[in-house]
Amino acid sequence: MTDFFEMLGSITRRRKAEGGSPFASVKATEKWLKTLPADSDYDAHHALVEGLERFNAENETASLGRMKSLMKLEETGLPLQLRIVDQYVRNQASFRLARQALWRESWVFWSLLAEAWLGMLKQAYRGPASTELKPFAAEIATRALRYAGLVMRWNYHQAREPAASAWRRVHKIYRLVERDGFATQEVLINARPTHCAREYTLVVLMGLVHPLGYRTLEIESIAQIFEGYEPLPLPASVPRRRVHTHMVDLSLSEGACVLDNDWVQGRRLRYLALRPLIDYLKSLDQTSAAEGDNGLTQQVASLIERGGIRRNRQRTHRFGRVWVAAGMDNILAALAHPDAAKGRPALEPWMLRDESTEGMGFALSEATTLPHGRLVAVTWDPSESVWQLLAIRWNREEGGQHLVGTQRLSRHPKRVEIYFEPDGQGGAQEKTWAVFMPMTHTDQGVSNLLIPKTHYRLGAPLMLRDGDMLYRLRLGEVQESHEGWLRVGMDVVGREQFAVAA
Repeated sequence: MTDFFEMLGSITRRRKAEGGSPFASVKATEKWLKTLPADSDYDAHHALVEGLERFNAENETASLGRMKSLMKLEETGLPLQLRIVDQYVRNQASFRLARQALWRESWVFWSLLAEAWLGMLKQAYRGPASTELKPFAAEIATRALRYAGLVMRWNYHQAREPAASAWRRVHKIYRLVERDGFATQEVLINARPTHCAREYTLVVLMGLVHPLGYRTLEIESIAQIFEGYEPLPLPASVPRRRVHTHMVDLSLSEGACVLDNDWVQGRRLRYLALRPLIDYLKSLDQTSAAEGDNGLTQQVASLIERGGIRRNRQRTHRFGRVWVAAGMDNILAALAHPDAAKGRPALEPWMLRDESTEGMGFALSEATTLPHGRLVAVTWDPSESVWQLLAIRWNREEGGQHLVGTQRLSRHPKRVEIYFEPDGQGGAQEKTWAVFMPMTHTDQGVSNLLIPKTHYRLGAPLMLRDGDMLYRLRLGEVQESHEGWLRVGMDVVGREQFAVAA
C-alpha cells in the first residue's frame, strides 16, 4: 500500500510540474517555444512577449538553468523582433494604428528583456545561486545594458525623454562591470560580438544626439551607423587634453556633455574621444548619394560636436510671439542704446514653443536657413531693450512645422567697445564692437566675450569699455566659433573709471 501511495505522489508531482511554469527547465522552455504560432510573425511575437511577461512575473530565484531558459527565449525572440521592427519602420508612411501596435510590441519586448536580465544580474551578485552565476556576469551585464539602452531608444520614437532612473540604471551597471574588470570581455548576442563598454557607449551616443522628434527611420539609421562604426570610442577614466572631447558623470542621472575648461579627474568621471566619429559622420556627407542622409549625418555630427546641452531640465510649454535679431550685425544693432543706434535692426517675429532654464524652442511658419551655431538675440518687447543671446543647436521639420532649438548663452548680453593698447601684443588696432556675456547666478562657468576672429590672439591683452568703466583683459581659449565670431574666455586684469584712464 505504501508503494501505491508513493506512486500516486510521484504522478501528482509530475502533473503539477507539467501544469506549472513552462520555463521550469531548458527542455520545458524548448517545448513551449515549439507551440508558438508558425503562420504569423506578429502572433508568434505577441505570444513570446506574453511568455517573457510570465517569466518575469514568476519571480523565481535565479539559477543557471533559469538563465539558460531566458537565453532560449532571447534566441528565439530576437529574429522575430527584428522582423517586427522592420515592419514598424516600413509602416511609418501609412497604417497609423498598425504602426502604434508594432511600436508597443517592440517596446514591451525590449522592456521585458531588460527587466529579466537586470534581475538576473542582481541575483548573480546577491542570490543563493551567485556562485554558479558569477562566471556568466559579463554575459548577463552586457545584455542588461544593451536592452536598457534599446528601451531608451524606443522611447525616443515617441518623443519621450529617458527617465532619470534609466540613466541611473545604465551608469550603475557600468560602474559594476568596470569594478569587476570585465567591461571589455567579449560576448555574443544574436551571433554578434560585443561587450559592456561598447553597449554603454552606444547608449551615451544616442543620448548626445537626443533624437526627440526625429522620424523613426532617422533614429534607426543613426543607431545603425553607430553600431557599424568599428573603432567605437570607449570610456576612459583618465582625461587626455586634445584627445578626449566629451565627459559623462556616472554619479548623475543624465548623459554625456562636451568637455569645457574643467579638465578635472574624478572617481566617477569618464571621458570619450569622439572627434574621429564626428569626422566620420561628416565624411558621409561627401560619399552618400541620398540628400536626406547627407542632412541627417551632418546634423548628427553637429549635435555630438556641440552636444551636452542639459536637456534633462524641465521644459515648459510657453507659446507667444517674440522678436528675433539674427546674425551679428542685427544683434549689435539690437544691443545698442536707442539713442546711439543709427537705425533699427531687422527683427523677425518667431513663435515660441517651449522654454527651459537653458534654452528655447521655436516653431517657424517658413523654412529658414539656420546653420548650427548661428547667433540670435531674442526679446519679448524691442522697446524695452531687454535681450537674451542664444545659439541655434538644431532644426528639423515635424508635422508641417519648422522647429528650431536654441541654447541660451547669456541672459544679459552687452554691446561693448574693445581695442588693443598701442604696446599690446596685437598692435595698434582700431576700436571695434564686441558682445560681453556676464556670468549670472544661473550660469555655470565664467563670463565670456564675443569678438571678431580678426581680434583674437590667445593671451593677448585687450581693453574693453562698458559705459564709463574700462577693463583690462587677457584673452583665454576659444569656446566656440560662430560664423566669423569667436566666443572666448577671458581674465580681468584690472579696471578703472574711463575719465581717469583718459
